[in-house]
Amino acid sequence: MDDNELDITSLVEKYEQMRTKGKKMYFDADEFALLAEYYNAEGDNDEAEQLVMEGLKMHPGSPELVLLKVKTLVFSELYEEALDYMRLVSDDGGVELPLLTIEVYLHLDRYDDADSLINKTLARELQMDDLYYFITEVGYLLNDVDKFDRAISFLEESMKIDESNADAIVDLAYAYEMKGNLEKAIGYNNRLLDIDPYSYDGWVNIGKLFSMDEQYDKAINAFDFALTIREDDVLVLKMKALSLYLNDNTSEAISIFEKCLQKSPDDETLYDSLLEAYEAMEQYDEMMKLIDKKEVLFGSEGILAKRAFVHINKEEFEQARELFSRIPDAEKDTLDYYMLEGELAFHDDDFIQAEVSYMKAALISEGNEDILDRLANISVAQEKFEQAAEYLEELLDIAPDFPTAKSRLAFIRFEIGSKEPFDEIMSQFADEELRALLNLLTGNEDSDFSGYSREKILIRLNEARENRVLFKNIKY
Repeated sequence: MDDNELDITSLVEKYEQMRTKGKKMYFDADEFALLAEYYNAEGDNDEAEQLVMEGLKMHPGSPELVLLKVKTLVFSELYEEALDYMRLVSDDGGVELPLLTIEVYLHLDRYDDADSLINKTLARELQMDDLYYFITEVGYLLNDVDKFDRAISFLEESMKIDESNADAIVDLAYAYEMKGNLEKAIGYNNRLLDIDPYSYDGWVNIGKLFSMDEQYDKAINAFDFALTIREDDVLVLKMKALSLYLNDNTSEAISIFEKCLQKSPDDETLYDSLLEAYEAMEQYDEMMKLIDKKEVLFGSEGILAKRAFVHINKEEFEQARELFSRIPDAEKDTLDYYMLEGELAFHDDDFIQAEVSYMKAALISEGNEDILDRLANISVAQEKFEQAAEYLEELLDIAPDFPTAKSRLAFIRFEIGSKEPFDEIMSQFADEELRALLNLLTGNEDSDFSGYSREKILIRLNEARENRVLFKNIKY
């Protein structure tokens, strides 16, 4: 019986009545399949699975029900069992069974088997609709298992057939984002907004991408548009506030974070974001008030360390040390504890202990910009200049615009005196930055090097390197 000939409404009503009255039910295999698909579409997967099991008891050879059973097993992530059931289904030459099998292979890390079946299916003389459906679905499946390069290749092929498929565009934007190609991700997100200019998710996503790409003004505009669609959405307000903060508009960021906190007082992440913003503005009294409020709502864990860091920012080291001494044992193997320990040791000129503490912190938070920055300072204090340079180079790889990192690395290269690394760091400076560096080297901020070419500036800087005059005028 053709599905189109079945009246799904009356079939569901019949099934519901029989189930309510506890009557034994009998349906054709295609009726069981249609009912199962209906409940799947309604989100009632348990009911759908029960229908498939009942149907298979009555019609054990039904390919439609076996295929549905496979789908339920895949949905439940029971991939090995799904593979066993697939042996009961004959390949009708379509793409549904291959797609299910490919999905199972991918989740079982059987990538060679998946590739072989993809190629075998593509070798068939598929109708255009089937070909489009197949390559698009394969793209989605590859994205799900983080095979982004291959996902991109299939999805871009599908876009050549239908460039208006919003789901494919979303997946392409996601794949490029995961690959770190933000320009491409933004481009595809823009295509999505061309299709639906009032897509809330589209504006939120492009705002997030612009922020990741450090295009903060565009990010803020995108978040503002999203907020016209869904007013006062806390998630978007948080992202807008973060973009404002990263764009050095800390005061407005604080205002929005405070608004978010009023709307979502139980969102612990807001307290941490607001504390960071208050710290940037040196609003230490506000930090202490917020820490007190956080303690009331979320408990005392980590609170002593947060208060101690405020005192360090205020250069109140004795108060910080007293709080540090009261931190319980259960909180001593934490990032904040080791960073606090390192900071107090650095203040006491105990550079060996400071280095040990920050190394422990680095093991907890790998690639942490602040830790790398501090380790570089500690290394310089011990005159371990090569080690300091390594830390700063790692820092610049992660955060090329980290404040003063590039110039500090230049200072170290001067001190070490090696020409090749010196030339490499000099190549990263713009002309105006080089002029400012030369001003520092001469110790005369009123010197006029505006008429110097880049080549002449580099000659002068290289002479300074050879003469090792840097630290005579520069305090690291």
